[in-house]
Amino acid sequence: MAAQSNNGKNQEVENVYTSSSEQGDRMPGQATILVVDDEKAMRDSCCQVLSKDGYRAETAVDGYSGLQKVRDIRPDLVLVDLKMPGMSGMELLERIGDVDPNIVSVVITGYATRESAVEAKRRNAYDYLPKPFTPNQLRTIIKRGLAEVNDDNKMAAQLIDEEKMGAQLIDGRAVAKRVKEELKKEIVELKEKHKSSPLLLAVQVGENPASASYLKSQKKGCEEVGVGYHVQQLPREVTEQELLQFIKGKNQDDTITGIILQMPLPEQINAEKVQEAIDPSKDVEGVNPQNMGLLIYGWPGLVPCTALAVMELIKSTGTSIKGKQVTLVGHSSLVGKPLTLLLLSSPFDSATTTVCHIATRDLAANTRRAEILIVAVGKPGLITGDMVKEGAMVIDVGINRVEGKLVGDVVFEEAKEKASLITPVPGGVGPVTAAMLLKNTVEAWKIQLGFDPMRNIEWTMD
Repeated sequence: MAAQSNNGKNQEVENVYTSSSEQGDRMPGQATILVVDDEKAMRDSCCQVLSKDGYRAETAVDGYSGLQKVRDIRPDLVLVDLKMPGMSGMELLERIGDVDPNIVSVVITGYATRESAVEAKRRNAYDYLPKPFTPNQLRTIIKRGLAEVNDDNKMAAQLIDEEKMGAQLIDGRAVAKRVKEELKKEIVELKEKHKSSPLLLAVQVGENPASASYLKSQKKGCEEVGVGYHVQQLPREVTEQELLQFIKGKNQDDTITGIILQMPLPEQINAEKVQEAIDPSKDVEGVNPQNMGLLIYGWPGLVPCTALAVMELIKSTGTSIKGKQVTLVGHSSLVGKPLTLLLLSSPFDSATTTVCHIATRDLAANTRRAEILIVAVGKPGLITGDMVKEGAMVIDVGINRVEGKLVGDVVFEEAKEKASLITPVPGGVGPVTAAMLLKNTVEAWKIQLGFDPMRNIEWTMD
C-alpha cells in the first residue's frame, strides 16, 4: 500500500499485525497504536508485542506517511522515532498535536539525551523510551499513555463516588499476590531457558527472636515463587572483619543470587560498612552505595524494597503521578530518600514532590496540599484527618505496636473519611515490601545471567 506524501514522493505505508479479524477494522474497545519508524525490524518487533496484547497495530515508514495515517485513522497512541528521513520525529510530534491534541505521542529513539527529551516534551510528547527496550518496558509505556487519556475523568468520577462511600482500601495483600504470580511465571521461563536457579542467602548474626518471623516469612515467599532460600547463622561474637570476609566469600559464590543481612547487628559491627561490602549485583535490599547512586541518574537497578513497594501500590491504583503534588513525610535512607528519587526519576512522569521531616515547619500545611500523601516516620497518630486533603491518596508506611495492636503513622479512621484511596496497617505496604524482596532477587539473578541492569536489553517475544 502506498500513499502520496507531503513532499510529493510516493512513500510506503504499512498496515501489519493488526489484531482485528479484518484489516482496518477496529474491534469495540480496542486501542489503535501507530508505530512510525524507518527501521523495519523495530516496527515488526513493536507490532508483534502490541498485536499479542490485543491492540490494533498500524505502521508507517516515515514522518510524512505517519502524519497521513494519523489523519486517516486517528490512533489512540503513536510511537514516534526521532531520527527519520524527510520529516523528523520532532516535527511529526507537533503536527500530530495539530491534528488531534488528544492523541498520545511517545518518542522511541536510539539517540536519547536529556536535551532531546526536554525538546520532545515541549513538542507534545507524553513520554520518552530509549532504544533498545524490552517488551515489558514497551507495554508499560503503552498502558500509561492510554491511561493518561482518561485519567482526569476517572479521577473526577472516583472522587464523586468516594465522597459518598469513604476511602477505597488499597489492598497490599492482593498487590503482593499479583506480583508473586508474575514472578513465579518469569522464574519458570528463565530456569528453562538458562538452566539456572536463583538462591537467596539470609545472614543472621547471633540469636534474635524478633527476626525469626521475618526469616520464616522470607522462606515462605521464596518457596511460593520458586526461589531457593538458605539462612546462614553466625555467632554473636563474630568480629566485623570476620563478617566482611564471610560476605566477600559469598560475593564470589556463583550459586548465590542475593544476600540479605538481617538486622539488628551486634554493637561491634557497623551495619553500613557490611552492607557496602555486599556485591551490588547481589544487593537485594538495594542499600549498597552503588545501587543508591544509580537512582540519582534515574537508572534504578536494585532499589530499597519499601520504596519500590510504595511505587507499586500507587501504580496498582492506575493513578499517574505525572505532575501531581506528592508530599512525603520522612527522609530515611531506606525509604524517604530513595522514594523521593523514584518519584523524580522520569523527565515526563515525575511528581511535584515535597519532602518533610523533623525540622519541617507547619507539617499540616504541607500535607493538606498533597494529592498523594506518603508517611514513613514510625510515629503513631502523626497524621490526623484534618491534615489530609479531600480526595487524596494516602500511603501509610509506618508500622507501630500500640497496646498490642499494629497501627500506622496515620490515624486511619479519620483519614479514610477524607481520602479517596488509603492503605491499611497491617495489610498495606508490608506485604508488598516482602514481594519486592523477591522481585529484587529475580532482578539480581537476571543481572548475573547477563541482562543489562539499566536497560534489560534482551527482547523476548514468547
